[in-house]
Amino acid sequence: MTSTLGRSTRHVPTDDDSLDPERFRILLGTAARVPAVTLAVVATIVVTTMVVANSDLTGIYAAIAGTWLALHQVTLTIDGTSLGVLPLLPTAVLVWQAARGCASAADALVENSGYALDRQDVSRITVAVLAGPLLVTAASLIVLQDAASVLPVTPPNAAAALAWVTGIYLVAALIGIGSRVWKPLVRYYSAPDWLVLAFRPALRVLLGMFALGGVAVVAGLLWSWNVVGELLARGDHWTDVLGLTVMSILYLPNVIIGAAAVLAGSTVHFGDIHLSLFEATGGDLPALPVLAAVPSGPAAAFWPVLLAVPATIGALLGRFAAQRTLQAKADGAPVGSADASWTVLAAAAGAGLVTALATWVAGGPLGVFGTVGANWWLAGILVFAWSGLLGIITAQLLVWREGRLAAVALRADTEVDEETSEDAADAAEADNAADAGADGELEAAESETSALEAPVAEDTTAAEREVAEVDEDEAAAVDEDEAAEDDAESLEEDADADDVIDAEVVEVVDEDDAEDDDEPDKEVANEAEKGAD
Repeated sequence: MTSTLGRSTRHVPTDDDSLDPERFRILLGTAARVPAVTLAVVATIVVTTMVVANSDLTGIYAAIAGTWLALHQVTLTIDGTSLGVLPLLPTAVLVWQAARGCASAADALVENSGYALDRQDVSRITVAVLAGPLLVTAASLIVLQDAASVLPVTPPNAAAALAWVTGIYLVAALIGIGSRVWKPLVRYYSAPDWLVLAFRPALRVLLGMFALGGVAVVAGLLWSWNVVGELLARGDHWTDVLGLTVMSILYLPNVIIGAAAVLAGSTVHFGDIHLSLFEATGGDLPALPVLAAVPSGPAAAFWPVLLAVPATIGALLGRFAAQRTLQAKADGAPVGSADASWTVLAAAAGAGLVTALATWVAGGPLGVFGTVGANWWLAGILVFAWSGLLGIITAQLLVWREGRLAAVALRADTEVDEETSEDAADAAEADNAADAGADGELEAAESETSALEAPVAEDTTAAEREVAEVDEDEAAAVDEDEAAEDDAESLEEDADADDVIDAEVVEVVDEDDAEDDDEPDKEVANEAEKGAD
């Protein structure tokens, strides 16, 4: 089946609100399923019991009608004895089955129409789930009215019977349909977040109280196991033992609810028996094995310590509400510091209301024992007080501690940031000082190097000067040698030239006639003198 929680609203319902065959089939199944199955099971059990007990089948219809009314907590009067304390386990099963039927009908209507549930669909499902049981109840009242003339049965109050059936199936419709439409309703009516968050804590409080009540009942049965065996041994036949066992199982939720009321601080009355954590008076009880868990008294000195049970549940309620509120705040939801307290109050109020209602339903008149059961209004107030008071204190402490831790963490982060910035500034200053020192040392080293290099430069300059003078002397010597060589070469050339000239002169003198004129001889002589110079 398709759930209506995620159904989109883009599908617009049609204007035709008439019942088509598919819708009629769905609603008819919702109206008939639970009554038909219940009547079949009841008829089977009644017929089997009468056959096994070798009883006359004359009053079979009256037995089936009376069983149907007993399943719906309608007080029956048999042979002048009122039976108003009826087992809650079958009633709880009926409520669960009817709630499932309503949820299935809602899913089927959504699947068939293609749009989300509207008010008319919700009304139709509610009317359907009420119609079948009310018709069967009316028929049962008529059957008992006719059987009263031949059987020792007094017809119950018709208005009370119809009111009980209507209330039971209205609760079933609320649970079944509400499980499909509560989210859209919350968004539509803009319910506060603390109210939405209170549902699960309230359920946890109820489960915690009833679970610990069950633990107390089991502990009492184990403690009085010999009494349980004696009560079962009163059955003469195995069918009697089986019947006592089945009845004990059916009445087990009633006893658990009474034990939870006692743990909260309330008082249980069962004829002459008064039981609480502070007192316990003995008395006669019906021969039902499950009632062996009721202590015979007197009250033990450690019983008041059991008040720690509702106190612990209240503290856990406050812790859970604080965690949900802080988580919602972390997710960005608009929640305040007081929303945890409002969540606790809403959850405690819901748990107290359901506890009072369940305690009231679990009790009732029981013949000579009078009114049996716990003080329902006191049980509801005590559950509300324990869970609300301890829950608010715990929630406020946790929210305050979380806020303080957040403030300390913020302060620590701020101090860390400041220290980090200061360390960064100090590191920057140290780096600047180091850079300045390095520059100073570099300048000092350069100055020392310059001071050391100055005499070296002077020595180098003097040496270079000496080397230069030596080079100049050597160059001068080389030049003189070269000049001398040049002079020698020039002298040799002059000598050679003189030889040549002289040779030429000799040859000229020898070849020429002596008789030449004196003027040519003079010219030759002048040239020879120039060459010698």
